[in-house]
Amino acid sequence: MLKNFSPKSLGINGRQSELIELALTYGFASMDIDMYEILRRSQRTTADDAAKFLKAAMGEGMGRLEQIGGFQLEINLDADDDAFTSQVGALHPLTELAADLEAKRAYINLPAATDRLPYHEYFTTQQNRLSQVADVLSAKGIQLGVGFNASKVLAESKEFDFVRNVEGLIAIVKAVANPNVGYIVDTWDWAVGDGGMDQLSEIPGSSIVAVRLGTLADDADPSKATRLDCVLPTVEGGLNHVNVVKHLIATGFEGPISPSASPTRYKGQTRENTVKEAQEAIDAICTAAGVEVKPLPMDLIEDIPYEPTPVA
Repeated sequence: MLKNFSPKSLGINGRQSELIELALTYGFASMDIDMYEILRRSQRTTADDAAKFLKAAMGEGMGRLEQIGGFQLEINLDADDDAFTSQVGALHPLTELAADLEAKRAYINLPAATDRLPYHEYFTTQQNRLSQVADVLSAKGIQLGVGFNASKVLAESKEFDFVRNVEGLIAIVKAVANPNVGYIVDTWDWAVGDGGMDQLSEIPGSSIVAVRLGTLADDADPSKATRLDCVLPTVEGGLNHVNVVKHLIATGFEGPISPSASPTRYKGQTRENTVKEAQEAIDAICTAAGVEVKPLPMDLIEDIPYEPTPVA
């Protein structure tokens, strides 16, 4: 199991070198990256130049990143057929780069609603689309993690609901029936999306691609909750996070586990403070679950090449 830094899950932005330094400073073993950004940079220069900060951080020695956690796919599963086909086509150079960097996990989100088809017909469409994406990824040894949005606010102007709860997520992953396709277990979505430990306990670790820990804010109404109501994980919450981690250990989960929160809940503080609090939250949960937490590096990693601010 990898303590993973996911900038997107914390709403944190920055240059690649800055994000890597945050991950290293706070003892994360892996981090999610923007593979599309690296691909775009490689097309302007070279693949080695585009990934130089990442490769430096994954070199040998203490306080290094062990591996890439995963990367989000820029694929809209609700797009029209031509747009979807184009997005799948763009996966080929992306997966070539990902394989070179030894990235093993990609993430995608199911549509929460659609104007296209009623649920059961649309279910078949999504099943087929996920299979197409998974086939491209599996050719390079990359797993596909599937997540959903449990936000209680319906998408504007959409006629039909789609996957908004754990039951729907489990149904579609099982329907794809591809061993290369698994779950993104986001405990905020899990709790808000009518899920519990009983459902999670039935999912083996080998079927979980990535885990994100987040808690529903105390002042939020569960019946109206949106992603803005996600705060850093606590031991208790919609799910008992210590029990979640114990289940992951028992089932042999070896993937990334990331703290998650809405940045709107941490306005006025630096991103470094947010990452520090996120690290402390996940370390406390893992320690309570019996996982050995490595001490933080005493100093910043100084041999990561400096990335200057681009000149307009």
